[in-house]
Parts: sequence; structure tokens; C-alpha cells
Amino acid sequence: MSDEFQILLTVPKIVRKDGRSHSTIKKEYFTKPNLVSYMKDDYGKCTKGQAMRYLQLSTAVYPLDLCEGYDVHKFRKSFMYKKYLELVLEWAMSAEGRQHVQKNIDKTLIFIRRGALAKIMMSPLMPCKEFNNWVLFVSRYNNNLYMCLDEQDESTAEKTLSMYHHTRLDHLLFSEGQRLRPDTSKPTDDNIRYSVVHTSSMGKYNFIYSGEVQGIKADEDIKDLSDLSSLNACEYVMTKQLWETMAYNLKFMKYLSWWLHAYLANCRSIYVARKDSNGVVQEPIQYIKVSSIPKDYNFDPGFLIGFLHNFLEMVESLMSNIDSHETVYEFRFNSFDKTIRYRIHSGNRSKIFISADYIKYCRSCV
Repeated sequence: MSDEFQILLTVPKIVRKDGRSHSTIKKEYFTKPNLVSYMKDDYGKCTKGQAMRYLQLSTAVYPLDLCEGYDVHKFRKSFMYKKYLELVLEWAMSAEGRQHVQKNIDKTLIFIRRGALAKIMMSPLMPCKEFNNWVLFVSRYNNNLYMCLDEQDESTAEKTLSMYHHTRLDHLLFSEGQRLRPDTSKPTDDNIRYSVVHTSSMGKYNFIYSGEVQGIKADEDIKDLSDLSSLNACEYVMTKQLWETMAYNLKFMKYLSWWLHAYLANCRSIYVARKDSNGVVQEPIQYIKVSSIPKDYNFDPGFLIGFLHNFLEMVESLMSNIDSHETVYEFRFNSFDKTIRYRIHSGNRSKIFISADYIKYCRSCV
């Protein structure tokens, strides 16, 4: 192991003025995300999703109390930060996944979670706060890159009332049938969620990434959830909540993060509830068109995605002589000096994050 951190790059500053960004970074964009797997995560057990969740705005009765039900809410018992990366690897081992990998043999495949992609792309605009620092582990194996945020980035130690508000809003606005009202009789449970795997390309890279999904806006129920063409044709939506009074910089970072997640999830609409100091939503939920967010908040997505491309090129070049899941590079972003530094873990089994099943699968394909 190399204990000394070495600098990989200084994150370029992107100045937002009049809707324009100034940087030496070349603009890049993702191809339209393609949904390839829809799963239900029930206390860590992942199975194919058998139900879709449908947005029900018309059933909302104001005011909405986002604190109600907190006393019986079931917080997530544990968050296995590798779990959602394993969803990606499990799909890669499926028949469809094998075909996808073979089809993109000329590209570098990136296996990652959606949240990690968003964090990297936000780096040029991150304020100087400890919370905005991130740690990313990377392995290079079979000429591809595997990436996973450090487990501390997904801490579940803090369980506050404000953290519950998003779950409560989700509970109030989604049902499991287009003609059904949301069932608020049962306690909310963070241990049961729906997840998806998407694929997309950007330049020389092809991404296979996972993330959570809330639901869709539709006139009719989806008849066959195993039909990927039907799933890809859905109008995916997100619901979010904000304090009525919030500093612009905090609001900007929220909307930036929302836009990145929506962009990567092929989500066109976000519905935002504005809550008062008591966690109560008095006014109707606001519809936000995802494509309008960059203009409204004066940032250029092409530069942020271009920064990701630049980062990946540097990582790939740095690790060009590596072909082992047992050698793990640790990258640390410091929001105060805007640097990304790295050190190498070699032979430290506690740092290995690629699943044993996937390694066994790869070896059987040789």
C-alpha cells in the first residue's frame, strides 16, 4: 500500500455568469439512458420488480404534514454501499448483460452507481464544505473500470425528522396502481425500495450504473414489467421537498444534484413540495421541467459531463498497467483546495469491493 497521497488533478473552476460557464474543459454529453433492469430491494433481498409506482397528484389534500408517521417510520437498518454496485455486476453476468458487454468491446466499460457519477460531476461547483468531500475506490480489471464511493459517504447514523420528510412525501404521492389511491395506512419503510440499472455512453466510455427510482406518471397501468421497451417508454418522475426559506447557494446545489440524477435516469419531470418550518406543505406542489433547470440556475451541463470525461481519462491512464481486482486506487476530492488525490491499496482485502461471484464469472469466461 502507498500511504502517501499524490495529486491527480486540480479541479478546474467553472464560473457561472449570465448562464455561461468558462473552462478549458471540452463539453461532453451522455446518450439517452437505456433502462435494462428493474428491481425491488426488500431488506437487502433484490428480486425483479413486480409492481410499478404511479404518481397521484390529484389525491393530495393540503396542507400535507410531512412529520406525520415519523414515530412509526422504519429507517433503513443498514446501507450496504456495495449492494447497488452488485446490482450492476449481476446484470452484467446475465444473458442481456453479456451481449451488451460484447457489443461495447471497443469501449471502456464503467461499472458504477448513479450517485457516484453525480458526485464526480458536481465537483467543479462544490462549495468548500467537509460534507462535499468524497472518497472513491476504483479497480481496473479486464480493461474496464469499477467504481464505488466509500461507505462513509452513505452514513445512516443520523436519523432526523427532516430526513424523514422525503419518505413521507413519497408515501403521500405514489400508489401501486394508476387507479389506486396512495395507501398511507401502513408505516413508511426505507428498507423497501425500487432500483434500476441503466446503460449509456459518452465518448469512449460506456456506463452501466444503478440507482433508485420513485415511479412514473401514466394514464394506465403497465401490463408487463418484464417488457423493457415498455419500461423505457414510461414518463419517469421524481418528487422532492425544500424549506420555503433557503439560501440560494443551498438551493442551487439541490437543483444541480436533482438535475444530474434526473438526466442520468431519463426523468423529465420533478415535483417539488415547499414546506414551512414545521414541515407542513401549505401550497400545491410545483412542477419543474428538468430541461429548464440548467438555464434557471445558470450552469452548463456539458462542462460538468466533460469534467467527468477528463477525470476518467486521467484515471484510466494512471491505472493503465493494472489488471487486478485486488489492487484498489483510492481517490479523494477536497472541496477546499479543489484537488483530487490518490493512493494505492495493493493486497488489502478489506478494500476489495468487486463481488466474489463476479470475479468467479470473469475467470470462467477466459
